[in-house]
Amino acid sequence: MSGDGVLTELKAYAKVRIGTKAFFVDDAEAWVQATQTAKTVDAEARTVQMTFERDGHAETEYKFEATFDELNAKTKVLPPLCNPPQLEGIDDLTSLSYLNEPAVLHNLQARYAMHNIYTYSGIVLVALNPFARVPLYSQDTLEAYAGRMRGELEPHLFAISEDAFQGMVRDRRNQTIIVSGESGAGKTMSAKYIMRYFASAHDDTKAQDAAPDAISRVEEQILATNPVLESFGNAKTTRNDNSSRFGKFLEIRFNERHAIEAAYIRTYLLERSRLVYQPASERNYHVFYQLLAGADKDMRTRLGLPADAATAWDSFNYTRQGGSGQIANVDDAKEFEHTSNALGVIGVTTEQQGHIHALLAALLHIGNIDITGASERVGAAIATDDTACARAVELLQIDSTLFCKWLTKRQIVTRSEKIVSNMTRAQALVVRDSVAKFLYAHLFDWIVRAINQALTCGDSSAPTASFIGVLDIYGFEHFEHNSFEQFCINYANEKLQQNFNRHVFKLEQEEYQREQLENWTFVDFQDNQPCIDLIEGKLGILALLDEECRLQQGTDANFAEKMYKQFAAPGPKPKPDAPAAFFQKPRFGACEFTVRHYAHDVAYEAEGFIEKNKDTVPEEIQNVLKASQG
Repeated sequence: MSGDGVLTELKAYAKVRIGTKAFFVDDAEAWVQATQTAKTVDAEARTVQMTFERDGHAETEYKFEATFDELNAKTKVLPPLCNPPQLEGIDDLTSLSYLNEPAVLHNLQARYAMHNIYTYSGIVLVALNPFARVPLYSQDTLEAYAGRMRGELEPHLFAISEDAFQGMVRDRRNQTIIVSGESGAGKTMSAKYIMRYFASAHDDTKAQDAAPDAISRVEEQILATNPVLESFGNAKTTRNDNSSRFGKFLEIRFNERHAIEAAYIRTYLLERSRLVYQPASERNYHVFYQLLAGADKDMRTRLGLPADAATAWDSFNYTRQGGSGQIANVDDAKEFEHTSNALGVIGVTTEQQGHIHALLAALLHIGNIDITGASERVGAAIATDDTACARAVELLQIDSTLFCKWLTKRQIVTRSEKIVSNMTRAQALVVRDSVAKFLYAHLFDWIVRAINQALTCGDSSAPTASFIGVLDIYGFEHFEHNSFEQFCINYANEKLQQNFNRHVFKLEQEEYQREQLENWTFVDFQDNQPCIDLIEGKLGILALLDEECRLQQGTDANFAEKMYKQFAAPGPKPKPDAPAAFFQKPRFGACEFTVRHYAHDVAYEAEGFIEKNKDTVPEEIQNVLKASQG
């Protein structure tokens, strides 16, 4: 920026008088407001001096001094200005006179204090999770937004939903609503209300449709997918009692009369590792606790589940690791009933539900299989009287001898012979857990296929007039310990953020430039393409990971070392927009790396990346499972 550019930037301060308010950084409150008490802008000396007094704290004074050169080099930044009082709590952030970080946060805070959790930012709806039930989603509220233009009523999820519906009808173009945000931000609930809106808002279309009962059935099934997918794909985490551990894209299909005729669901990135490991205070997938709490006496006997429903979760390795078996104000037994009813709505028969329960119980017993082997020399072994193993093979209806054999031994096939060798206990435990993850992933996929079979009346490829998509995917995650799962989740969020940048900043501002609009200043934003290149580039993190996975003796340590050589080699500091600038090698310790994501720097533990990326089950075990009599 030239000196003239700096003067242009100073125009806002040159026009205002003493008494102007600005924001200053505060350790306790992030940003605080202060009132200007003195100002000097000397164009000849090329300096600016200002004094501010904190509002409500007259004893606290802020002084700002800088030269034009410092401002030009951005080593110092002018204090961001506050907006005039009449804009306090405005419902669209793009209407603010000064659009800066503290101004945006202050406006959101002001609206939240007025019990308004929704605020527009142009085409985007910003939602603040109140972590409490709010009276905003009644049928009366839903009907009030039907047929109304966005802006006629207060910002709301229903307004965004109606805008998408009207866009589909008016422009004859398919629409998509992207629900994104940090883990625990309320994405799952938002997606549920959006789905409910489309299923309920335009009842007038049903009366005109040739088969209103069929349409009503599809809408009922769409709503029934929520408890089913939440049961099998959601879990309690430290951030959220009902956190989605997978991503989904729901395609709601409409006919020529704009009535719902079908729907289709695609799922992404199921967190398989949660089945076999949960951090402190977290839970496995809800369905296991529902089964343990809601199964009747006969089912408990048949599945080998403990009689005491209240403490049954503490009897299984796969449900007790987090030390948290219950969720406050959630009755798992009632949720089990709701899940069973919802499965019935989407066409899963009672017999099929019995098979699902048997498989879930078998997974719990697999986690309790005791594999011994005191040292590297002593091969892994499973006792012949292991109760958990006996229960698992009985429920899976597979060969017990072969199952135990291939849990503890591996087979290497050469050109001339097959060599069988013992595994260590640690290796056998990895295989045991891999089998459990393999089975659960296939169960989840089967349930999604059953849902789609019901929602599309068995014909998913049938042509449709138009559709509205709802994307609900993992939020950005940053925990004390971050592994392969968080890496994949945050990578997906980087791609979503890039899409957001493209539509909200790049394309919009390119249009402004083409139209040569006056009184418009280019809005600088963080382009996260270098971070994406770091991850998915030709020699990026994923390429190095795949390369190491293809090696017979590939290890997490070697993978980490390859990243250090590629992105953190000694030499000149990389340019700010280079992919390597978004990678950091730890000062101490091995097998760790940090990625500078758009939302936050995240330190990942490379240990486990190789195994989780492979996520393979030995062919011999797969053959045993395929031979099941069930």
